[in-house]
Amino acid sequence: MAMTDPEADAAKDLIRRYALTAESFVIQVNSGAGALLKSLQVEGPRVLGIEPDSVAVAQAWAAGIDTLAARFDAAVAERVRKKYGPARLLIARSVPAGSEEFEKLVAAATRCLAADGAIAIHAAGINALIEMRPSPLVPPRRAA
Repeated sequence: MAMTDPEADAAKDLIRRYALTAESFVIQVNSGAGALLKSLQVEGPRVLGIEPDSVAVAQAWAAGIDTLAARFDAAVAERVRKKYGPARLLIARSVPAGSEEFEKLVAAATRCLAADGAIAIHAAGINALIEMRPSPLVPPRRAA
């Protein structure tokens, strides 16, 4: 029986599920050494990792994955959108639903996602995918 690569399988599933193309831009938060992003990149989409661990960032760069050494927040999301454009998909792993971390992730993600973008959260320890499609930011109204 042939062994399968779980990252390659996950990448193919994400590409199919979100109809990702070479024009799509995908971000992974807490991307580690970039194994999933590498598998996505091989299939076509532009990718960017965001990772706070400098050792993992160096490993990702060595593997050819553009990765920011940062913690994902609203300021980083805005910087990413300005530099790379809006993301079609933002991937996160092991973010507990209802947690403060989850709320911060969603709030920041709305600042870098395309109007038709989505957040995919892969839950650890179970075969689950939580998908969110937040409404785009509404510009503040100007006082009359």
